[in-house]
Amino acid sequence: MSVPCLGIDGYPKGWVAARWMDDELTWKTCGVHDIDRLLTEGIVGIDMPIGLKESGWRECDDLARAELGSARSRVFMTPPRAVLELGLAAPNEQVQETSRRLTGQGTSRQAMGLAERILALDAALTVTSATVIEVHPEVSFAELTGRPLTSKKSARGVAERLLALDTALPHAREALAQAPPDVPVDDALDALVALWSARRWRDGAARTLPPDAQEPPFIAV
Repeated sequence: MSVPCLGIDGYPKGWVAARWMDDELTWKTCGVHDIDRLLTEGIVGIDMPIGLKESGWRECDDLARAELGSARSRVFMTPPRAVLELGLAAPNEQVQETSRRLTGQGTSRQAMGLAERILALDAALTVTSATVIEVHPEVSFAELTGRPLTSKKSARGVAERLLALDTALPHAREALAQAPPDVPVDDALDALVALWSARRWRDGAARTLPPDAQEPPFIAV
């Protein structure tokens, strides 16, 4: 029996996972605070920061942005734990003051919008027996195709991602047709390429940002 691999991405109702086991690709979903239900086995690649700093920025985010060049804005900088713990509901003035004190710069509302998910994953990682690695779909697709792709919000960008997955992940197109009906296409595609990176990690073919990193934070490509 092969080692199961999962690729997980966030979607509006929580998390969506593409699961590969014994040459079969299936889907699972769960709520934001139920992420532990997906982290139960095998190798998991998830599009969410793993490894929070107490101060300063994460090197892996800078390196991921560099990999994407002109599309670097698709990677957000992960603020320190104390900033995330303030949450999206905190006054923006307080968030920005705390961020400047700990990093020298302010932080984005995009990052704060993900704070609840980041912290839910951080808590779940303390009890899981699965191997969980951080991935970034835009960087994974760039690795797969040799270049950053068109925006995933465009028809062309969706087509580029489908074509890339056709050769990299058998049954991906058929599986996409069976995805849960409430999952947007871009989130399903991101889960599939996260699965591709998880399989590369399982097979010893993945690289890391920073290179040869052994402990989080790092991004697996």
